[in-house]
Amino acid sequence: MPRILITAFEPFLDYPTNASMQILQHWQEDRPGTERSEIVTEILPVNYQQTEPQLAQLHTAPFDFALHLGQSHQCDRFHLEMVALNLKHDHETAVSPLSESGPVAFTTTLPLTAWCEDLNAHDLPSRLSFHAGTYLCNATYYWSSETYLRRGQIDRSLFVHVPLIDMNSEDAQLQIRRGSRMLSRLVQLIESHLESDASPLA
Repeated sequence: MPRILITAFEPFLDYPTNASMQILQHWQEDRPGTERSEIVTEILPVNYQQTEPQLAQLHTAPFDFALHLGQSHQCDRFHLEMVALNLKHDHETAVSPLSESGPVAFTTTLPLTAWCEDLNAHDLPSRLSFHAGTYLCNATYYWSSETYLRRGQIDRSLFVHVPLIDMNSEDAQLQIRRGSRMLSRLVQLIESHLESDASPLA
């Protein structure tokens, strides 16, 4: 049975909550379950020094796929990210590489266009995105991709940006439930992808 890691982020800066965390927690409580894979979930800190070792520790028990969620104020729908850059930067961190020995970028060949079309057909507004930023969202995507590269695997990780959710708005719960439905459908797509792949992790 494949093992899938799903992560989200805790609140950061002036945001009182994090939409990715709200969606993942709701999904954990509400999902009907799956008999096709073992799911492990984790809430990551928004801190380079803490996130990298925490993610590395998670990956010591090999997962067949890692799905990462994060929020973005630039999103009005779910963004499936295609590219992870070997670059980190924020208001406190000078521009520097995430990995001294890793490639400049990872570009997935997962069928993201088809997956976006599928999500849209299920009334889950989604689009393909080519830039995960230069902060922890991008870093998490890059570090996971690099982990699989070392193991001789490709296309075993994905980052999805979700829109911000104002918990004081009237439709906050609706947005959380929509995110939970998106996650359920994406897990199904990932499971089908893994089942069609003849080289699962040992």
